[in-house]
Amino acid sequence: MIPPTLLLGCAVIFWGWQINLLIIAIPMAIILETARWVNWRWDLSDQDFNRITDWSAVILVIVAIYLFDQESLRGLMTLLSWLPMIFFLLLTIQIYSIQNSVKLTSLFYSLRRQQAKGSIVTNARINLSYPYIMICLLAASVGREAWYFIGVIILTGWGLWSIRPQRYFSLYWLLLLIIVSILAYNTQLGLRYLQTEVEILILDWIEDFFLNSRDPYRQNTAIGDIGRLKLSDKILLRVSTKTPLNLRDASYNLYFGTTWHAKRPEFQNISPVGDGTVWQFTTNPELDNEVAISSYLNKGKGILPIPHGSSQISNLIVPILKVNPFGAIKIEKGPELVVYKASFGKNTPLDALPTDSDLQLPDKEKQYLLTLANQLNLLNQTPAQILTSLSQFFAQNFSYTLNLTTSKIAPLQYFLQQSKAGHCEYFATATTLLLRVAGIPSRYATGYAVTEYSNLEATYIVRKRHAHAWTIAYLNGRWQEVDNTPAVWLDIDKEMAVWWQPIYDIWSWLGYKFSYWRWTDDNNDSNNWLLWLILPLVLILIWRFYFRERVIKKQKTITIVGNDSDFYQIIQQLNKEKYVKQAGENLTDWLTRIQITDIKSVFKLHQKYRFDPNGLNPEERLQLKKKVAIWLKHH
Repeated sequence: MIPPTLLLGCAVIFWGWQINLLIIAIPMAIILETARWVNWRWDLSDQDFNRITDWSAVILVIVAIYLFDQESLRGLMTLLSWLPMIFFLLLTIQIYSIQNSVKLTSLFYSLRRQQAKGSIVTNARINLSYPYIMICLLAASVGREAWYFIGVIILTGWGLWSIRPQRYFSLYWLLLLIIVSILAYNTQLGLRYLQTEVEILILDWIEDFFLNSRDPYRQNTAIGDIGRLKLSDKILLRVSTKTPLNLRDASYNLYFGTTWHAKRPEFQNISPVGDGTVWQFTTNPELDNEVAISSYLNKGKGILPIPHGSSQISNLIVPILKVNPFGAIKIEKGPELVVYKASFGKNTPLDALPTDSDLQLPDKEKQYLLTLANQLNLLNQTPAQILTSLSQFFAQNFSYTLNLTTSKIAPLQYFLQQSKAGHCEYFATATTLLLRVAGIPSRYATGYAVTEYSNLEATYIVRKRHAHAWTIAYLNGRWQEVDNTPAVWLDIDKEMAVWWQPIYDIWSWLGYKFSYWRWTDDNNDSNNWLLWLILPLVLILIWRFYFRERVIKKQKTITIVGNDSDFYQIIQQLNKEKYVKQAGENLTDWLTRIQITDIKSVFKLHQKYRFDPNGLNPEERLQLKKKVAIWLKHH
């Protein structure tokens, strides 16, 4: 089916208008509509269409990978908005071909394979013009500009008008179109709310599955996004602290486009001290202030959020802990839940001294930032005066919002010069770059604001929507936090809570208690309540197996070879010396972590006794027993 004259071109122009790509959309529309007035056509075979379709699919995959790498999950929306460009070549080839249609087998590789095997025989063809119009309307929805819904109604009505039933009056058809449009408008309002909630759930799942920790080298900010930011109530952290504070997980020093980067320094392993649960970042840690934090890890990996100025972490039982010069702490091979204490003070041992990168300005932003700095007279002020001037500038002229708009100029420039409204990532980015203009080394920091106290859990809880960004500036010989985001953002955050949040919080708390019982070695009485959860299961099992005569009266006794190894006496002795073996950690990793090297030969005999099918001969068995006795005697 061929669309009416100019409909295809108008759909392309409408798409370009909605996502601010008219400079590309207008030539595309001219190329597509010109085919109606030229007489020449390409004589292409089905094999040619197969190749063109395959190339379009390859381009789609390459672009998807590139956008996901550059923009993370937001790249999926950018990919959607680019679909008309990606499939433009395929449609153009079809329109300018003799056939003016494409075989279904060209579009679906699976059909090609089945036809090659003789499973099916089909010559069905399809004109891609109408599907392409639908792609344009779908891609235009990403822009969410004004008049989008009206434009969709006009273009859809235009396409349907040409195929309307001729036996009915045109007026009836128009009235029906108006009624359907009104119903569609009201329905889409409800669907938009549903879409928001579903997107949050899906994006949360994707982040948890694929992006289990914040990238310590690149922070994809929401600068330049449009619409209302979607935030989640999911609880990530539980923090025992006397006063609210920020927990930082990473910092960045290079700004490009709308993304903050850190030059790739290698993570360095650090070794624990004492009993293997204390990790010091300096020889003289400051222990005046302390917070206790419970954090989930995805498959045992993640970035640990800590307070600014942390100099020591204690009560953390993990085999590997790494740090980088930008304050990021990475865990590998840990449990799914870690409970640790962070000690902090004024010094910042985790943050490297400033470099030229901490004063670098992006080329696209440099000119208007210099102009603004001169207007504020930042270049002629002391560091203390600069901080005061910036604080007053943002407090008096800017407001906090999650409802974002777009503009033809750079998002940060639009924020500083026109909209003067944004969220924490705008304020943190602007503050960091303006401090650099004034000659103060600064970095962009990300983490979470600890502000919500839970009466249910009697501690502070941190949700995904508490993610925050601020600046750290190098002043008076140390890195200091600078946060110019208006405090009203905390009140707006409370308004984001959904009506079922209390139910979710109770369920989350029960899940946390179970994880705490499962993954920690704290056996105090506070977890005894979990036994009551087991009681119903026990009663069900008794009814299921005993009263239904499914109890097995006699069972074979299974003997595991090696369970009587003398080496277990050494393990008991190490436990007495407080060398704690964490849940799920094997003996090899544990002994490597605690650095006990004088039992390698004993451990080798033990492993042979346990796992070698031939076991130990009598002489080797006696040798194992003697070596264990000698080791115990000296310890």
